[in-house]
Order: sequence, then structure tokens, then C-alpha cells
Amino acid sequence: MSNDLGHLLDEERAAQAAGAVLARLAAAGVAAGDRVVVLAGNGAAFVAARDAATAADLVLAPVNPRLAPPEVAWICGHARPRALLADRAHLAAAAAAAPAGAAVIDLDGAVAEAAAGPPALDVTRVGATLLYTSGTTGRPKGCLRTADQEAARVAELTASYGLGAGDVHLIACPLAHSAPGIFLRACRAAGARTVILPRFGPAALLEAIARWRATVCFLVPTQWQRLLALPAEVRAAADLSSLRAAIVAGAPIATATKAAAAAWLGPGRLWEFYGSSETGTVTVIGPDEHAAHPGSVGRPPAGVSVRVLDDDGAPVADGAVGEVHVASPAVMAGYLDADGGLSRPGERDGHVSVGDLGRLDGGWLTLVDRKHDTILSGGVNVYPAEVERALADHPDVAGAVAFGVDDDDWGQIVAAVVAARPGARLDGAALRAFLRDRIAGYKLPRAFAFCAVDELPVGSSGKALRRAARAAFASALVRVP
Repeated sequence: MSNDLGHLLDEERAAQAAGAVLARLAAAGVAAGDRVVVLAGNGAAFVAARDAATAADLVLAPVNPRLAPPEVAWICGHARPRALLADRAHLAAAAAAAPAGAAVIDLDGAVAEAAAGPPALDVTRVGATLLYTSGTTGRPKGCLRTADQEAARVAELTASYGLGAGDVHLIACPLAHSAPGIFLRACRAAGARTVILPRFGPAALLEAIARWRATVCFLVPTQWQRLLALPAEVRAAADLSSLRAAIVAGAPIATATKAAAAAWLGPGRLWEFYGSSETGTVTVIGPDEHAAHPGSVGRPPAGVSVRVLDDDGAPVADGAVGEVHVASPAVMAGYLDADGGLSRPGERDGHVSVGDLGRLDGGWLTLVDRKHDTILSGGVNVYPAEVERALADHPDVAGAVAFGVDDDDWGQIVAAVVAARPGARLDGAALRAFLRDRIAGYKLPRAFAFCAVDELPVGSSGKALRRAARAAFASALVRVP
């Protein structure tokens, strides 16, 4: 069955499809250790690309299909893949972004032509991944996770949530993102059945849970906001009796939202974890622990070491705020440098940081703020410098500063303070329209303020002062539909 309520992954057919993709990769001369990009929506084509890359010992770089063409091209230029794997909907975008000499492989064509009887695939194996994630320079960073590091993450998820052959895993988030991708592999490795939703819709998700008797589902906070916004009678009528582990992560979730979700689901079902592409899981908080530790994102699972350090790298006192650093077998190998090397900037005694500030209280971690300026909107990272560069392309824009502001629905939204060139007039709706072909839709500012050039919050070197912008212009922001 395949429709808006999702489709059940046929593992035999998935093996055949991966075999067909393997054949095309081999014909293109792709060899073990090479990097390949996948540009595909949620579906069998993405799974075939993932399985084939694992079987061939390749490094798979999933690219968000919602990115604008220049963004896809930049990632492909940085990753330098030997091949790009794309479904039909994204084949033209893949061809346009492919570096010289890289093959472009039609995943849907391979899936359709798959023949019975390819070599059996071992779904307990976990391959290496190159994930493009947040950075403070305005460009995504390529976070390399080796097969061993990905396997450690799979083992942690399996242990934390008791994944097993009796589970039905419902995927409602983009598989190109870090957490949905690793949950796919962990649940399949544990023998669970997999149901893939092509896209998220709150009412459709509830129907899919009931239709497939889903037991495990990962969602970001914005999706929980959408579910809780459904009419009370719709939520009351939903059959969630099969769901034993509803997992939330990807961005901080408001305490009130978490409490409302837990009350709706009933006892023993809502889990939360904190982690990142760089670190894997950092902490987990179980269904029976939320009330005793409101606002906390939990404690480190087995094998994970968390330290909260000051700017000199010394541990802060219990309950004091510092930068969160993490070490575990799942922590990344490093960021891919322009020359192909790897680096882990800010590492201290084997512990890495992604710039989050928090405090430990008796082993329980509470996040306080982002040390850097990355915006978390709907569970997805947005880099303000990318938004600022895109705004600067407008002929009437003299300068812009982008930043995040708190939002009950999205966690944060992108806002921008814009200065017009002399004699020009700007408005938010026109700027959003201008940006649509330059950056992904989720990066578009939802609120604008305008100022004179000499009032733009920038330093003497021209560097954007984002916190100053937020403080000075928050009351002047006007939302744009």
C-alpha cells in the first residue's frame, strides 16, 4: 500500500532495488571509500541509495531536497562526490549541481528495473555518512561519521528505546536529515518493520499510526505543535494505542508543549533526547522523568561523557552555565576541510562542542542558549549569514542582519533587519519573493524590520551584530505571511 498514509517497506524488494543501484554505481566506476550524494524525497529510492552505499562501503552524503539550486551546488562542490543519486523529482537538480566527472544516477529508474535475486543485503550493517550541518561562517559544514561511529549510534538507540522485531517504525521526517536517517537504520537493524510517510501532515500522521499500528515514531517539536493544534475532537478520536515510544528532538521543546503532548499520549510514551549530527545522542529523558526534571533534556546514556566547561576549558560548578562538550564512540570523525582533511575545532580532551550552553544539575542537563548564532527553526538549522548573503543580492539592499526570534510554533523563526539603498523602498513580501529562488523556503525570513544604513547593527569591521539586532529591533519586527 502506498499513499499519503505511507507505504510499508518491502525488505525483499528493497534488497533488489539496492542491487540495481549497486550495479549502476559499479558501471560508473564508483569504488569503496568514494563519496556519493543522494538527493531524494522520502521513499524507496532514498532507501535504495542508502543500502547500496552501505553495501559498497561508500560515504553517503544526503542533501536536503528542499534546498535551492545554489545551495545544492555548493554542497556538491565541497563534498566532491563520484556520483549523485537522485529520484526523478530531483534528477534535473542533481544534474545541474554535479561536479565535473561525477555520474548522475536515476534512482527511480534503477528501482523500477530491479530484478529478483540480487545478493542479500545485511541491514544490520551501517555505513558512513557525510552530513552537512551548522556552522558559524554561514556555510554548511560537512560532518563525517564513519561506519563505526554510525554503528555506535545505532547501538545506543536500540538500547535506549528497546527497539526490536516487534516494532513498527513510522517515519514522518525527511530521511535526508540526521535523526530520521539513523532511526531508519537502527529500527531495520533491530528487525522492525518500516513505514515511510512521503510528507508530514498532522491528521495524516494520526491516521497512519492507526493504519499501520506504529509503535515507534520520531518527531521534531514543530510537528508536535501541529498535532496539538488539531481540534480537540480529532485528537480525542485518534487511536494511538499502538504507540509505545513517541520520541522528540531536533530543537528545544517548550515545557508546556512537552507536558501537553505527554498528557495526550498517556503515561510511559513520550521520550526526548538531545544530540546533534556531530555528537550523536548526548542525553535522554524517559517518559517517567519529565515531571521530576522540568526543562531538562535528560542524562547521558551508557558510554557518553558530558562536560560543561568555561571558556578556558575548565569544568564549571554543578548548576553553573557553560559550554556543553561531549565524548562517545558516536562522536564524529570531524568536519571535512576544503583540502579533504578532517578537523574537530574546539575539541577539549576528546570532547567536542556544537556551541550549546547548558548546566548540569546532579547529572541532568538543561540547555540554556546557543553560544553561536545558528537559528533552530522547526528542528532544522538555519545559518544567518546565508540569509544575509542572499538579501545582499537584491539591488536595493544596502545591508542586512538576520537572527532568530522565539516562536511558539517553530521554536524560532528567521527575522531580518534590512537597510535600503538611498532612494529605494523595500517591503517584506517583496523581499521574500526575491529570496525564494535563492535559498530554501524554511530559511526565508518571516519577519522584517527596516532601518537607515547608519543604523544597521554591524561592527566596525562590518560583522553582523545579531544579538544587538535582536535586542534593538525585536519590537519593530513585522511578520509577513
